Amino acid sequence: MSRRTGTIRLRRSLPGVVAAAVVGLLFLAPVVWMIAASFKPEAEIHRDVASLRGFIPTPATLDNYAAVPQRTNLATVLANTFLVVAAIALGGILINGPAAYAFARMRFPGRDVLFLLLVVSIILPLEVIVIPLFMTVAGFSGAVDLVGDRIFALGALSVPFMAKAFNIFLLRQYFLSLPRSLEEAAFLDGAGWWRVFWRIALPNAVPAVVTVVLLDFVVHWNDFLWPLVVCTGQDTRTVQLALGNFFTEPPISWGAILAYATLATAPVMLVFAFGQRWIVQSVAGTGVKG
Repeated sequence: MSRRTGTIRLRRSLPGVVAAAVVGLLFLAPVVWMIAASFKPEAEIHRDVASLRGFIPTPATLDNYAAVPQRTNLATVLANTFLVVAAIALGGILINGPAAYAFARMRFPGRDVLFLLLVVSIILPLEVIVIPLFMTVAGFSGAVDLVGDRIFALGALSVPFMAKAFNIFLLRQYFLSLPRSLEEAAFLDGAGWWRVFWRIALPNAVPAVVTVVLLDFVVHWNDFLWPLVVCTGQDTRTVQLALGNFFTEPPISWGAILAYATLATAPVMLVFAFGQRWIVQSVAGTGVKG
């Protein structure tokens, strides 16, 4: 490619690059301001909000971060949230993976109708099912005496969300994109459906599996409504529920709120930054096969 051709392509792509950069800055500006303000003294947080000086923490201080452990049990909150997210992700692979593979490869009566109902259920928001879901969980409240309040709460936060219609749909579409020749060779060697799924299909669907795990991490790390319904004690709080308590338990300190919000946001940003290439691969490989 000649230098002239490269210059022409650069000029043609420049408006798109500039537009993407502007949109990216618009989305990043609140996050950058939050991080910068978390290092400011309380009296300086709301100064120069409308100017670029609002994004510069001068003078910088760590007092807001030092105040966070005094306002909430940060270690317990983070441990609870990580346990819930890990349980949902692991349980989701064990449940959604085989279900998606069955919809993609097996033929059984009512398969298409059942899959259609599954896809329709994706549009249902949590607010629609939160009451019947709570009544279902309350029916198992007798288990509290056996496992304790914290274990029961963590189970109530994770078990109802292990099976997900969207995850089954996404994995099913990815399984459809895999070449059948790999599975047929395994069948000729005497392998059954279960072995083919674990040894052939699932290892070749790593981008889709990582994608659903990342999406589960983001969704349930930021979940507020269901923990608000289920969690009753301080030792069962999750990240977002603890953040809500910063606004209801005096004194209201914006510095501590922003510092805690920064700490709560950091794991999501790091996980998404390292896993975004898997999301791109899964979307590129999924297609729109029926």
